[in-house]
Amino acid sequence: MKNIFLFFVLFLNVTTSIAQNFPDTIREFRGVWVATTKRIDYPNVATTDANTLKNNYESLLSKYKNAGYNAVIFQVRPAADAFYKSEYEPWSEWLTGKQGRAPVPYFDPLEFMVAKTHAAKMEFHAWFNPFRAVATIKYADVCANHISNTKPEWFFTYGGSKYFDPGIPEVRDYLVKIIVDVVTRYDIDGVHFDDYFYPYPVVDEKRKIVEIDDNLTFKKYKGNFTDKADWRRNNVNIFIEQCYKAVKKVKPWVKFGVGPAGVWRNQREDPDGSPTNSLSGYDYLYADVVTWLKNGWVDYVAPQIYWNINHVYNQFEKCVDWWDRHAFGRNVYIGLGAYNQENVTPGWTDPNEIPNQIMITRKFPNVEGVIVYRSTTITKNPMNMVTNVKNRCFSHNAMMPRMPWLENRPDAPEAGLVKSNKHYLVYWEKDNGKAIQPAGSAVFYSIYRVKGKKPDFKPSPRNFLKFTDSCDLQLFTKGKSLFRKQYYTYKITSFNRYHVESEPSNAIIIKYGRKDRVE
Repeated sequence: MKNIFLFFVLFLNVTTSIAQNFPDTIREFRGVWVATTKRIDYPNVATTDANTLKNNYESLLSKYKNAGYNAVIFQVRPAADAFYKSEYEPWSEWLTGKQGRAPVPYFDPLEFMVAKTHAAKMEFHAWFNPFRAVATIKYADVCANHISNTKPEWFFTYGGSKYFDPGIPEVRDYLVKIIVDVVTRYDIDGVHFDDYFYPYPVVDEKRKIVEIDDNLTFKKYKGNFTDKADWRRNNVNIFIEQCYKAVKKVKPWVKFGVGPAGVWRNQREDPDGSPTNSLSGYDYLYADVVTWLKNGWVDYVAPQIYWNINHVYNQFEKCVDWWDRHAFGRNVYIGLGAYNQENVTPGWTDPNEIPNQIMITRKFPNVEGVIVYRSTTITKNPMNMVTNVKNRCFSHNAMMPRMPWLENRPDAPEAGLVKSNKHYLVYWEKDNGKAIQPAGSAVFYSIYRVKGKKPDFKPSPRNFLKFTDSCDLQLFTKGKSLFRKQYYTYKITSFNRYHVESEPSNAIIIKYGRKDRVE
């Protein structure tokens, strides 16, 4: 992790005043995966009751924030269904207990969750499972207008589940439309896929891998491909590129990330692979993450390195090192298997396993954070994991990592001052008052103050006063000021959705005392 000092702040809409001599800290993504498939993490009970659903999320969010995390990766579309109002896909059965049934009284859970997450000064990344359509055919509650019923030719069945066929161009276009719809209508900070592309291999009673039944699709759409594996990888590559470009076209500041399997390829399969012995995402899920990174089709990857530090085949640090060396200029956030401590998996009995893993990730220059799976581990706190992580790793808050390929710089605010009989009011103009801000617009501000008449001072952590999402600052009431007969100089900077700070505003100089005056 790069040791560069930065501001003591989490994210957007920061309003909490921070002590002037706050500790220097770093940028670091600290995420938590919140799974909704089979209600793994949320909701804690299937219900149509809106208040129960709201309270459940607020309770979880409070625990994540108190544990030191600054981002939620929430599974909004687990199986061609929705945890939000959609004109294309039905309400999820894992939300209300029956597919197609909305909460009562009606509310939009995604809109609610994004607002609450931002109010907690955290990012919200919408996690989609693009190709899974019916998780378990035998037990699934699938309504008549579900896409698997209205477009049955788009799907194949494998291992008791139903999947979109990635080889069909219309399928890819449809899925991009679903994602763009969410990006357009909701103020999310990121779009996220996990490791599921083509399904994980299933073996038969003879321990032989069962083939995916996509022969007809291959015959129709193979083009110049003769090898089906290469063709499948190309299908996923096309889809990833389509998604990235579509998201950026709508909202350039929305990040696009993937949490792939922890192993791209093993060295036994490829000289450029990792020194591991595990299922290869490239060979079995047809996910060529290296190609996505090389071509800039993702803003970050979060490989699921769910092994302990001393794993016999997949040693944690060696896996992190491999991903760090294959970042190709993009951000790497390491996925941590904290659930293993909850399950007391062999090799996970050390209460400091997760904090030790986080400390290891900070050795590597391209690793900019971590994401924990699963979030119920934070609520259950096995082996006092939450406290250990908070004390050793997350004792101070962190700002989001930079993404230089996305960034532009916001304009410097123009500050003014109004003097009344009771107080001074420093004000500046917000460059856009809409709820969903353009990328270059200011979304929060930092205020700096130095003692004395110093119009040329440079803002720094040493003279930082506070963060705010307001466009004014009411200063000390006359007659009660601690700064009698002294000059103080103020400057304001703005931050945009890329977490980039502007140049400082013009200086505002005030002399406090019996004859207060503005310079």
